[in-house]
Amino acid sequence: MKIPILIENENWIAVNKPTGLSVHNTEDPTNLLQELALEFEKLYPVHRLDRETSGVQLLARNSIWAQKLAEQFQTRSLKKFYQGVVAGELPGKGIWQLPLSDKAEGRSHPAGVEAERKTCETRFELKKKSAYFSWLQFEIMTGRQHQIRKHCLLAGHPLIGDPRYGNPKYNQKIAKLYEFSRMALHCSRLVLADQTEIECPTPEEFDRLF
Repeated sequence: MKIPILIENENWIAVNKPTGLSVHNTEDPTNLLQELALEFEKLYPVHRLDRETSGVQLLARNSIWAQKLAEQFQTRSLKKFYQGVVAGELPGKGIWQLPLSDKAEGRSHPAGVEAERKTCETRFELKKKSAYFSWLQFEIMTGRQHQIRKHCLLAGHPLIGDPRYGNPKYNQKIAKLYEFSRMALHCSRLVLADQTEIECPTPEEFDRLF
């Protein structure tokens, strides 16, 4: 599998991770690190996109930069932007601040155990809409597990094709009507602390929904 390289330098690389490929799950037939090992000797993922999410995945090429970049994620000096398509119509922009746990909870209990919930913030802006869907740009100000996916569901607008937090029957219907068989979430841009911008085009499949 050929992984598209977005930016490469002596300290880190940024790639366009395909949907359906985990970053480092060794129980899968293959993963992103195994695929990149054919070209790069040692890589350190400093964040981790979900298996179903495509887009910008940043990996350090040495332990020093792994620590530097990880600190940017932890201190929020790095900006993270996603593109996603959700069910229903939303206003032009807004902020979701419902507390969430840091565990991968299911559709019936997305916020998690109350005692384990932490403050978090997801900002969204409407980019395009139809009678059935809204295409949003998300900026996440915190990094809880499945944060965007959980906030979408809790707001009553689940991500299209989300296998964990979406309705299976609805996902099957959309897959059949629009030939859309993935989760509609894509990491489109990272802005590092030094203002380096890493951009990744949104998958063409998203246009099928509009």
